[in-house]
Amino acid sequence: MNKLKLFFWYFLLFSFLVNVQNSFSNVIVYKIDLLVFNNEKLESIKKLLKEGNTKVALEELYVLLKEAKAKKDEENVVQASLLLADIYRDNGDYLKSNMFLNDALKLSENDKNETQIIYFKKGGNFQNEGIVDSAMVNYEKSIFIGNQIEKKYDLKAKVHANLSGIYYLKANYPKAIEHSKIAVDYQRILGNKEIEAGILNNLGGIYYMTGNYKDALKTFESALALVGFGQKELQKKTRSTSYINMAYAYSGLKDFEKAFEYQDRYFSLNDSLNQELKYKEIAEIESKYNVQAKAKEAEIEKVKRKEAEYLTYGLGLAVLALLTGIYVLYKIIKLRKRNYNLKIAQEKLVHQSKVEKIKGDLQLKILTATLDGRLEERKKIASILHDNISALLSAANLHLYASTKQLKGSIPQEIEKSQSILKEASDQIRDLSHNLISAVLLKFGLGMAVQDLCEKSSNSNLIVESEYKNLSRFDQNFEIKILNIINELVNNILKHSKATKGLIKLEQIEGNLQVVVSDNGVGFDVDKIQEKDGIGISQVEARINVLQGLFKINSSKDGTRIFISVPIVY
Repeated sequence: MNKLKLFFWYFLLFSFLVNVQNSFSNVIVYKIDLLVFNNEKLESIKKLLKEGNTKVALEELYVLLKEAKAKKDEENVVQASLLLADIYRDNGDYLKSNMFLNDALKLSENDKNETQIIYFKKGGNFQNEGIVDSAMVNYEKSIFIGNQIEKKYDLKAKVHANLSGIYYLKANYPKAIEHSKIAVDYQRILGNKEIEAGILNNLGGIYYMTGNYKDALKTFESALALVGFGQKELQKKTRSTSYINMAYAYSGLKDFEKAFEYQDRYFSLNDSLNQELKYKEIAEIESKYNVQAKAKEAEIEKVKRKEAEYLTYGLGLAVLALLTGIYVLYKIIKLRKRNYNLKIAQEKLVHQSKVEKIKGDLQLKILTATLDGRLEERKKIASILHDNISALLSAANLHLYASTKQLKGSIPQEIEKSQSILKEASDQIRDLSHNLISAVLLKFGLGMAVQDLCEKSSNSNLIVESEYKNLSRFDQNFEIKILNIINELVNNILKHSKATKGLIKLEQIEGNLQVVVSDNGVGFDVDKIQEKDGIGISQVEARINVLQGLFKINSSKDGTRIFISVPIVY
C-alpha cells in the first residue's frame, strides 16, 4: 500500500508542477479591442484589423504615423505607436513592440494613465520573451504609477497577477503570495468571480510549492466556491482546475482517499469539456455551411431578378413575341428553379452525411479511447496487486512462519491471528486481481476463461455451458475485450432472462472469431430495449463496432440468441 501511495504522490506532484508552470506562463495583456481612439482614421484601421486585413492596416498605420510626426501631432503619434506595438506583440515580435512602446512613453511622461498602461505592456512583452528581471522592473513601475491613480482596478489587478507570476518563476514565494492577494482583492472589488477564482487557484499553487498544504487546500476551496456549479465555459474550466488542485493538496496532506475523489471529479468534468468542444466544432461547421447556403440562395434570387428585368424589356417588341417569350421563359425559369433546388438539396444531403460521419467518427474515437484507457488501467492495477502487494503479504507470512519455528513452546495467539489476517488479505487481493483481469484468461486463453466464467455463473436455477472449436491464443487485449463482452451478456442472462439454460459457443473461422450467446429465457423487444444498469446492449454493440465486428440479436418469448463475429487480432 505504501508503494501505491508513493506512486500516486509522485504522479500528482509531477502533474501539479506542470499545471502551475502553465498557469504562470500565461501573461495577461490589453487587447486591441480595449484601446479607444479619438482619430477616425485609427478607428478605421482598427476595423481592418478586426476583419483580418493586417497587411493593409499596417500600411495605412505607417502612413498615419509618418503624417502625425510631420505635423508634430503627439496624441496621434502615441496612439498609432500603441496600436503598432499591439500588432507586433500579437504576432510574436516583442522587440518591435517594445520599440514602439518606448516611442509612446517618451511622449506620455506627463500622462500617468498612459504611462501605467505602457509599463504594463512592456512588462508583458519581456515576460513573453522570458526576460523576467526586465518584466519585473516594468510591472513595479506600473504599480508605482498606479498607486497615484484612483480606481482603474482592472489594470491594477492584472499587473499584480502578472508580477506574482514573475516572483513565482524567481522562487520568491512570499512576494508571489503578496501580489496574488492584492490581485484577488481588486477582482473582488470588480465582482469578477471567475477571474478571482483563477487567481486563487494560482495562489493556492504557490502555497502548495511552499509545502503549506492546508492553506493551499483552503484557497482552492475558496476558488471552487466562487464558481460553484455554474455552466458557463469559464466556470467549468475553473471548477475543473480547482478539482485537480484540491487533489494535489489532499495528496500533500496524505489524504489519498480525498485526493482520488477529486482526481475522479476532474477527469469526469474534463472529459465533458472536451466532448462539448468537439460538438462546438461541429456546430461551427454547420453554421458556416448555412451561411454559404444563404449566400447561394441570395445569388439565385439575384439571377431571377435580372431575368425578370430582361423579360420586362422584351414586352415592347410585339404581342406575339411577348406571349411566345413568356411561355419559353416560364419553362426555362421553372426548369432552372427545379435544378437549383435539386442542387441545394444535394449539397445539403452531402453536408449532412459529412457531419454525421464526423459525429460518428468522434463518438467512436471517444469510446475507443475510453475503453482502451479502462483496460490498461485495470491491467495495471491487477499487476500491482498480484506482483507487488500480494508478494509483500506472502513474504510477511513466511517471516511469521519462520519466527514460529524458532519459538519454543506454544505459539503466541497474536502470531496465529496475524498469519490468519495476512492469509485473508492475500486471498482478497488475489480475488480482486482476478476480478480485474481473469487469471485463467492470461494463463490458458479465451476458451478456458469462458468455461470458467460459465462455471462461476451457474447456480441451482441456471446452468450456463460453453463450447469452443479451433481456438488458439490471440492478442491479450483482444481476448480481454471479448471476455468482457461475453461477461456482460452473461450478466444480462442472470439479471433479466429468467432462463434455466444458457449456452456460449466460440469458433475461429477464416480469421474471424464467431461468438453465439443463447438462453431459453423470456426474451425482450429488441426495438424498445433501453440501456439498463452496467454497460447495456447498446454499449456492447458499440464495443463490437470499435472492433469492426458484426452484432445481431434474435429474441422471442422462447429465448434469445446473440451472434457476434469480429476480425481476430493476433
